[in-house]
Amino acid sequence: MIMQFAEKYFVMILTAAVGTLGYCLIINVKRNKIIYGCLGGMFSTFLYCVCVECGLSLLAQNLIPAAVATLYAEVLARIVKAPATVFLIPAIIPLVPGGRLYYTMSAIVDANADGAKLYARETLIIALGIAVGIVIVSLAFYHVSHKNIQYKVRFDRVIYQHEKEMSGERKRD
Repeated sequence: MIMQFAEKYFVMILTAAVGTLGYCLIINVKRNKIIYGCLGGMFSTFLYCVCVECGLSLLAQNLIPAAVATLYAEVLARIVKAPATVFLIPAIIPLVPGGRLYYTMSAIVDANADGAKLYARETLIIALGIAVGIVIVSLAFYHVSHKNIQYKVRFDRVIYQHEKEMSGERKRD
């Protein structure tokens, strides 16, 4: 079963890595971070293929890889000390529904209303899945990282007020 999966999707995963590499070079990702972008693109494509094999809906086929790619980018950003978008955008590129968007436009130009509706619907569902996957994980990381900052600010404020009160008592004595 694993061999069948590998035979079926090997080329897709490999071309996703090459496409991600090209995209990284076009947007001038630093050399030491290109490998992380390519790994993210391969990983998101692999997850997409797994979701397709599991028979998930079109929304879930894109939401899950986008969420995991965002998690990968956020964690890697903290490890490598770089912005998460440097890793997120290349990891998401293989999921972008460029082919379906092309077929949507082609159906519109050919006056094929039924085909245009079908492709436009699929394109929107894919885009929604990618966007929701990114937003969910990004918001979770934002809230977790900013809770630590809020606690630190509150704690520092309490210490400052305490020191101010203590210095006022010293002046009275």
